[in-house]
Amino acid sequence: MSTVTNPHDHVFRQTFGQPEVAAGYFRHNLPEELLEHIDLETLERIPDTFVDPELHPSASDLLYTVDYTPVQGGETKKLLLYLLLEHKSYADPMTVFQVLRYMVRIWEEYCAAHPKATTLPPVYPMIIYHGPRPWQHPVNFHSLFTVQEPALLSRLPEFAPVLQDFSRLDDRDIRGGVSARTVLLTLKHVFRDDLLERLPEILAQAQEMLKNENGREIIFTLLYYLTEGTGKLDEETLGAVLEDSVHGGGIMQSFLKKYYDQGLEKGVQQGIQKGVQQGMQQGEQRVLSRLLRKRFGDLPEWTEQMLKEASGRMLEVWSERIFTATTLEDVFAE
Repeated sequence: MSTVTNPHDHVFRQTFGQPEVAAGYFRHNLPEELLEHIDLETLERIPDTFVDPELHPSASDLLYTVDYTPVQGGETKKLLLYLLLEHKSYADPMTVFQVLRYMVRIWEEYCAAHPKATTLPPVYPMIIYHGPRPWQHPVNFHSLFTVQEPALLSRLPEFAPVLQDFSRLDDRDIRGGVSARTVLLTLKHVFRDDLLERLPEILAQAQEMLKNENGREIIFTLLYYLTEGTGKLDEETLGAVLEDSVHGGGIMQSFLKKYYDQGLEKGVQQGIQKGVQQGMQQGEQRVLSRLLRKRFGDLPEWTEQMLKEASGRMLEVWSERIFTATTLEDVFAE
């Protein structure tokens, strides 16, 4: 069975890259004192990635913006807050430095887009880790320096991103919306010997996701990740797992039957792969459409048609232009 390069980063970006999934995660994992001031309904994904170009396709950062209200009640000013998610499937001692580089690039991009700015928007960094062994490295920046002299450290930048080590957490303590929790549980158990034992229960809790398009895209992505992506399951084993996950409901079985009935004779993996490809394209279209509306207001019909017909490469080009374009026509210029 073939596998794809960096499947863990890939599945993380294709699932947590959806604002609905990320919002469910943030709602259950951000501090209450921060949640009081932000409106997750305004959550928008920034399509650019801030890793070095030579690191692609292993890019694993996701960046969101959300409106922040400093004071509850009365007339308040909306502030921009960046929520940065960094995914790791292995314990890298230089992760904190990597996150700092992302943060600096975010601020550089902001200053380039706002040349008269005298302040910077805050960035809230979070590391999501699900490797086979618990995280052993410090997560504060000062710990990386070879000299720990206080007189030196007081002159050096210091910060500590939030580390969520899912390898240490009991399944009952993994929090998030149904979609986020399903993804995180799958990522946790993919490195463990109990994957086949736990997967039916994980998929059983995810059956309500099949009721909407976004949920079905996520299920496609996860099943493809487990088969073609990581090679953890073959087609026969996957079929048995899906049957065990139904618990008498039949929803998952009906879901699979639909794709067999469409003539996918080579089995569920082709249906999953097709769904993943379509889901990726549609997801990028939705992200760009949201950003365009936020920047330029209501979109004319011709823009929606162009988004629908665009290739993946054109969507990338337009996403890069949106931060420097002064008009909608500039974004779509030949």
